Amino acid sequence: MKRLTAVLFVLCFALTLAVCDTPAQAADGKKLTFALLPKTLTNPYFVAMQKFAQESSDRYGITLECIAPPDETKIEEQIGMFETMLEKKVDAILIVPCGTTEIVSSIEAANKAGILVFCLDTNANGGDVTSFIGTDNFAGGKLAGEWVGKNIGSGKISIITGTPGNKTHEDRVNGFLEGIKGFAGLSVAGNVTPAYSDRAQGMSQAENLLTANPDIKVLYCTNDEMAMGAGEAVKARGLSDKITVIGFDGAPSSAQGIIDGIMHASVAQAPGRMAQLGIEAAYEFITNGKKPEAEVDTGCVMVTKDNAQEYLNWH
Repeated sequence: MKRLTAVLFVLCFALTLAVCDTPAQAADGKKLTFALLPKTLTNPYFVAMQKFAQESSDRYGITLECIAPPDETKIEEQIGMFETMLEKKVDAILIVPCGTTEIVSSIEAANKAGILVFCLDTNANGGDVTSFIGTDNFAGGKLAGEWVGKNIGSGKISIITGTPGNKTHEDRVNGFLEGIKGFAGLSVAGNVTPAYSDRAQGMSQAENLLTANPDIKVLYCTNDEMAMGAGEAVKARGLSDKITVIGFDGAPSSAQGIIDGIMHASVAQAPGRMAQLGIEAAYEFITNGKKPEAEVDTGCVMVTKDNAQEYLNWH
């Protein structure tokens, strides 16, 4: 009897492993293939997104193809990559659009081909997107603005943003402006300055802004790469104790930068969670017909010296 029980246990265990190792399949029995198209893979934020997406894909037995342009300004390159995935007839495309308007015609082509499109982090301005999964960037910007109002109180602010026309960065700027509205002592000096999400350009633009506005008290940057560059420019002038530098992403490197005094705060996102939820939502929709919510907010939080240690790894 014991021998029979042991044999049955082994058989059940083997069957369990077999089920876990079975590749995910569409209704026609074909193994599922998803495409992940981040804005770039030179930014650690999107590298983290790829990592978590791959882990989730492996868990579901999905083949994941990930490709990205060399930087966030290469909109046409990303569109070409999208079209390549259409030609390959992948089952779902998860994209972080470099151009939120420019990508619309490609999404519409995917709609006609019956290929699901999910936007992560940055939503498109049109087309039938199955679900947008990411941060409410306006709310995140507002959170940063309110934090400045409560912690700085008064003074001039300069704003450094990413690629002009990109909805993510526009929302982060507009949310910030909304956040500081209730604080009469705060004002924005000059125009919003683009630095294309690049650290070196963030440093260069910060240097220009510090020269033009020597009395500014806050540098708000709409991503952490630019904020780290701006923080280095502030540090080089010995002004780190006088000018507050704020970023947006909550990258581990920026958390370390906050600990080291290069930056002072960042609005943390969860790119890993976006990727995990995106893969899961596409899988559940294709295999079980479970349609996801049109928008899924993955939340954000202010990272400061008080909690920076908790953000030395991506969430």
